[in-house]
Amino acid sequence: RAGGGRGWALAAGAERLHRCEQCGKVFAQAGALAKHRRVHTGEKPYRCPVCAKAFALSSGLVLHKRTHTGERPHACLLCGKAFISSSHLALHLRSHTGERKYQCSICGKLFLQSSHLVRHKAIHTGERPFKCEECGKLFGRSSHLATHRRVHTGERPFKCLQCEKAFTQKAGLVLHVRLHTGERPYKCEKCGKNFRSSAHLMSHQVLESGERNFKCSTCGKAFKQASSLKQHLKTHEVREPQCCSVCSRAFSRSSYLQLHMRTHSGERPYHCLVCNRTYAKISTFEKHCKKHQQDEERPDAQTRSVTTRAKALTQKKKQEQKQQHQHDCLEQPHQADPKQQQAGKL
Repeated sequence: RAGGGRGWALAAGAERLHRCEQCGKVFAQAGALAKHRRVHTGEKPYRCPVCAKAFALSSGLVLHKRTHTGERPHACLLCGKAFISSSHLALHLRSHTGERKYQCSICGKLFLQSSHLVRHKAIHTGERPFKCEECGKLFGRSSHLATHRRVHTGERPFKCLQCEKAFTQKAGLVLHVRLHTGERPYKCEKCGKNFRSSAHLMSHQVLESGERNFKCSTCGKAFKQASSLKQHLKTHEVREPQCCSVCSRAFSRSSYLQLHMRTHSGERPYHCLVCNRTYAKISTFEKHCKKHQQDEERPDAQTRSVTTRAKALTQKKKQEQKQQHQHDCLEQPHQADPKQQQAGKL
């Protein structure tokens, strides 16, 4: 009987549960089910009086209003950074502890948030369903497309109050403001180095570990950073060859053609202010500048630099004297040699 009583209680409890007809999700209260249904209907009855943005839940509106008022009641005890919600604070605390709960099943990379993992997986799947109508560029998320459109519209809604520099994304403004404040809240536990963003810290940690988690699906080559893989993938793209109008030589990229054209035009835009030499390629120019830097770091650098400057001044003075002499010869009337004049009289 006791067992039968427990079974009856479970059955009665199951009857009190409220199930969603569309996805089968179960709720203990009818009110919770009613709120959940808005996920399927798209209903957003709670509207912000400031910017008219709408929300499905009243709690969502409460959090959103704090973006207008600046209220951040949840502060981090480790670095003092404040957040609008306890969930945001919980995510932030993982940046201090290094906890990464969400792992990519393809490459094994770990992430602080599930949303970061979802975004990362697009690297492996290549899925980009959102297309820009202006330029045809594809994106994995609608929010990324919305941000990209600002490139075409010129909209920069996030402005710095200290220097008035504007950004297309809020994240760009947050990073920029840290240049003014000097804030570097993300610390590497191994070497103690601090960084302005979690992305910079993660890149540093990957480089420090030497792991190559970003693998090319075409040739199998692996890279330490996603940006390096992205750059590498361009080498596999089939592109229309870029041909030189002078010698008809073909190049896979317009940037390569632009560099090549300097061999015809003689353009050398990179100018060394130390020795006055010019270069067509920035890579060659940077290599040249490093030589000057190495020379300055040598023990006898000061003596040699003084000698070099003295020689330069002497040569300059000689050149000026020579030019002045030539100028005087042109300005003064020609005088015959006295011996020749005497011979003429005779």
